[in-house]
Amino acid sequence: MRTILFVFCLFIIGMAKAQNDSLSLNFEEGKSKMLKENLFLLAEHYNLDLKEAEIEQASLWENPLFVWNAEMYSIAQHRYFNFGNQKLIQLEYEFSVSGKRVNAIKEAKISKEIASLAFSDVIRALVYDYSEKFYQLLSLRETNAILENVYAEFENLIKLNQKKLELGAASEVDVTRLRAEHLALLSEINGNKNDISRVHADLSMLLNIDPKVKIYPQRITQFSAGIIDVQQLIDTAKVYRPDYLMAMRNIDFYQASLKKQRSEAIPNINLGYQPLDQGSNHVRPYAGMVFEMSIPIFNRNQGNISAAKVQIEQSKLQVDYKLRGIESEIYTSFMQFQNAKSLYDSYGQELLDKMAELYANAKINYQKRNISLIEYIDYQRSYIENQKNYIDVINTYRQNLNQLNFVVGKNLNN
Repeated sequence: MRTILFVFCLFIIGMAKAQNDSLSLNFEEGKSKMLKENLFLLAEHYNLDLKEAEIEQASLWENPLFVWNAEMYSIAQHRYFNFGNQKLIQLEYEFSVSGKRVNAIKEAKISKEIASLAFSDVIRALVYDYSEKFYQLLSLRETNAILENVYAEFENLIKLNQKKLELGAASEVDVTRLRAEHLALLSEINGNKNDISRVHADLSMLLNIDPKVKIYPQRITQFSAGIIDVQQLIDTAKVYRPDYLMAMRNIDFYQASLKKQRSEAIPNINLGYQPLDQGSNHVRPYAGMVFEMSIPIFNRNQGNISAAKVQIEQSKLQVDYKLRGIESEIYTSFMQFQNAKSLYDSYGQELLDKMAELYANAKINYQKRNISLIEYIDYQRSYIENQKNYIDVINTYRQNLNQLNFVVGKNLNN
C-alpha cells in the first residue's frame, strides 16, 4: 500500500508539473492577461502619472520671498558683521495679472489628455500584435497536428511494409519510397516547429509568461465582421482612432500654449513690505512698501508667441495628413479583407469532408492494392496541402480582419 501511495503521489506531482509547463487559453483570456500583465504597457502607464504630476506642479502658487540685508563691514568703525548698525528685512510676493497660472494648468490638463490618448494608442498596437501572434500560433499548431498525424501514418505503414518485406510480400522500392516521403515530412515538421518557437517567444513576451511554458491557443469559433462600406469605416476611425484624436487635441494644446505665451509677455508684479529698515534710510527706523515689475520694452516674448502660432498651423496640416493616411489605410485594408473573405467563403464544408474521407480511405485502399503507392502518396500530399491551404485561408481572413480593426481603431467582429 505504501508503494502504491508513493507512486500515486508521484503521478499527481507529475500531472501538476505538466499543467504548469503548459497553458491553454482562448483569445479573450489571453487579451485580458496581456492588458493586465504586459510589462511595456505597465511602464507606459506611468506616463499618465507623470502628466498628473505636471498638473500638480502647474497648480502650485509661487513662494513668497524673504530678504534680509545687513551690514557686513563698517568702513567708519572698521568692524565686520555690525548687524546692529544697519539691517533691512523685507517680504515680497509675486503676483500674475495675466492668468499665467490658469493657462499653465489648462495646458498641463490638455497634455494629460493627449498622454491618455497616446496610452490608448499603445493598447491598440499591442492588441494588434497579440491578435497577430495568437492567430499565427493557432494556425501553426493546427498545421503541426496535421503533419504529425500523417507522419504517424507513414511510420506505421513503413513498419508494416518492413515486416512484409522480410516475408517477401512487399517491394524494397516501396519501403524506400515511403522512408523518403517520411523524411521529407519530418523536415517539414521541423520547419513548422521552428516557426512555432519564433511566434511562441513573441507571444510569451506579450503575455509576460515564462518562455518555457508552452502556450496552446484554443480553436476560435468562426466569426464575421459587421462592415457596411469604406466611408462608414472612415467615420468610425475619426471617433475611435487614438492617434487621430491626438492630432486633433494637439491643435487645442497649441492654442492653449499660445494663450500661455501671450500671458508670459505681461510682466508679473512684485509687492513687498519692509517691516524694518534700520540705517539705510534717513528715517530710522523705517517701514516701507515695495512695488516691482519689469518694463516690457525689448522682451515681450515675441519669439515664443510666433512659435506657438506656427505650431497651431502646423498641427492643422498634420490633422489633414493623418486623415488622408487613415483613409488610405482603411481603403487598402478593406480591399484586402474583402479578397480574403471571398476566398474564405469559397471553402465549403462539403469539400473538406470529402478530402478527409479520401485521406481516411487511402490507407485502406493501398493495403487492399486498390491504389498504387504513388497514388497513396499523392493522396497524402493532397490532403496535407488542402488542409494547410484551408488553415492559411482562415489565418489570412483573421489577420486581415485584425488589420482592419487596427486601422479603424475599433473591434468590428460580430
